[in-house]
Amino acid sequence: MENAVLNQSNKKPQYFAVLDFVRFIAALLIISIHIFPEGSTTGSIGFDTSIPTLLGVSFAYSLVRAAVPIFFFVSSFLLFKRIELDKENKWKYIGSFLLRLLFLYLFWYIVGLPITIRDISSFISQGDTYNLIRYIVNTLWKGAPRGYWFLVSLGLCALITSCFNSKKSLLILFIFSCVCYAYGCFNSAYFGVFELTDNPVSQALLFIGNYLDLYMSSFVAFVFVVLGKIFALHGSFKIKGNLALIIISFVLMIGELFLTQYFKLFKYSDAFFSLPIFVFLLMNKLLPLNTENESFIAKVKKLKKVGSFSYLFHIQFFYYMHWILDSLNANIFRDYIYLLVIPYLVCIVVSFGLQTLFEYLSKYKFLRFLKYSY
Repeated sequence: MENAVLNQSNKKPQYFAVLDFVRFIAALLIISIHIFPEGSTTGSIGFDTSIPTLLGVSFAYSLVRAAVPIFFFVSSFLLFKRIELDKENKWKYIGSFLLRLLFLYLFWYIVGLPITIRDISSFISQGDTYNLIRYIVNTLWKGAPRGYWFLVSLGLCALITSCFNSKKSLLILFIFSCVCYAYGCFNSAYFGVFELTDNPVSQALLFIGNYLDLYMSSFVAFVFVVLGKIFALHGSFKIKGNLALIIISFVLMIGELFLTQYFKLFKYSDAFFSLPIFVFLLMNKLLPLNTENESFIAKVKKLKKVGSFSYLFHIQFFYYMHWILDSLNANIFRDYIYLLVIPYLVCIVVSFGLQTLFEYLSKYKFLRFLKYSY
């Protein structure tokens, strides 16, 4: 495989610098997803429902929503590429991978614990048992206060995918993952379809999807993890006009999201049918690209760590920021959305500084746990 030349003599896989750079860019896009104040909606932050606005929002959603699937894909690809090189230690790699995700989850769960306690206390004081139970269930598998569903889904999907190795079984798994993704789409951009009928089945799916927030779950992640393994085992595909197809698929995403918003089917932009096609074509184009420039590789390795840290850190950063500003009645970002570029840039700079500091401090034995922050 041209994009995955392995060094069999020392059992080390080729370093995919381009993928780490892509993950850093994806992290920057993901931060923009969560920058809006807690509880904001499209209407409450000043967006109207005109066609130009809906098209603009659809373009933005299409751009940033490819970031999380890219994280799933790249993480899966690198994991199974390493396993392919050293199959005898397959479960060692799987175990190490799952433990790393667990430590990341626990570290940031503890960091966000005050917010979780605040929310639970609020539900208890209001006597809202229904939403209290729902919050606790979602918090446990999505992380506190939100956003860490990625870690849970990645671990679960990687574990399941690791059990399917033959071409036939992997094909069956891929088809199953597509079915799961379709269900995720109907609990996301097409959520309104369930509300159009009083059919008991539709209403049951509506309740389950809303109660467990299934538009942000393994139903969405599975197909990208499976695709990552397929590429790890078989390399990139020779597709004529791949770049043109990438552009076409992106335009299709914009059109799809515009229609779901225009016809008021839209609930959440986490999944839509044309997204896997775009990610497949984009990664198929990027995987063969690589470089052996040592200076670039050194910089990318740093960006990888900063990107990983900022991805995990920014959720807590924005939550605490809005919490403090709301308590002071000084949250100007609710009224002046364009000012959100300030905390966005602050978050990036602070992420770089903290990651560098944590990496240095983790060299000391009693502070080694800090490396689990990224």
